[in-house]
Amino acid sequence: MIYTAAVFCAAAGCDHLNCHGGPFRVVFLATDDHEEVVKASVYSSVTGAWSAPVSLDDSCECYARHKRDATAKRRYYIPYVQPRRVAAIGDAVYFTLSRSSAIAKYDCGKNRLSVIDPPPPDAEAYNGFIALMVMEDNSLGLAGVQDFSLHLWSRKVKGAAKWVQCMVIDLEKIMPMAKPLKGNGASVVGFAEGLCVIFVRTEGGLFRIELKSGLVKKVDEPAVYFSVLPYMSFYDRGRLLSLARLTDA
Repeated sequence: MIYTAAVFCAAAGCDHLNCHGGPFRVVFLATDDHEEVVKASVYSSVTGAWSAPVSLDDSCECYARHKRDATAKRRYYIPYVQPRRVAAIGDAVYFTLSRSSAIAKYDCGKNRLSVIDPPPPDAEAYNGFIALMVMEDNSLGLAGVQDFSLHLWSRKVKGAAKWVQCMVIDLEKIMPMAKPLKGNGASVVGFAEGLCVIFVRTEGGLFRIELKSGLVKKVDEPAVYFSVLPYMSFYDRGRLLSLARLTDA
């Protein structure tokens, strides 16, 4: 019914940022519209085949709790996979579910789906719009807008796993032209991996925010934005010089 996917290197210990030419995997995550459950399957370029799908079920205590809470509010619950970019860290892929404040995790090595809690209060405080990303220390990051402030979190896993707030940016100060007339009026709709750039939708248009410098730039006019996937190109000088030497030889 609704799905997302991720393609990444199959080499152990890869950071999935500058890899090419080797074996790869495709993780496909979807909501089964018949069974009303989340399923995951992995394609391997080595075997040329898809793995048997694994489902998210009540054996995960955190998921069972989120399911009970959502059902109590709405009298029904279908865990829709959100068609947004995932965050890949090691052998784990993190993605979001709509109609829930839960973050789902697929562990490729263990072939297992599970759910983790978002930072407090919950993702619903960010109007259901959050972006997952890989932080500079290779931890799971989360960004969302609440009361026209951008909140950035990191999930630390040393010892007991916990969310740590890294940054709060008052959007009214850095982009007053986008201040809504009423209500929240802003939400995070994407990020540029490895560049610390967040994309925020507002009533004034679509903006990109560089987290390190605080630089703000309007990139598009007001519209309905659900998920932004920025195009990025790479210039590998070392590789080009090697190719040039081979050509000269």
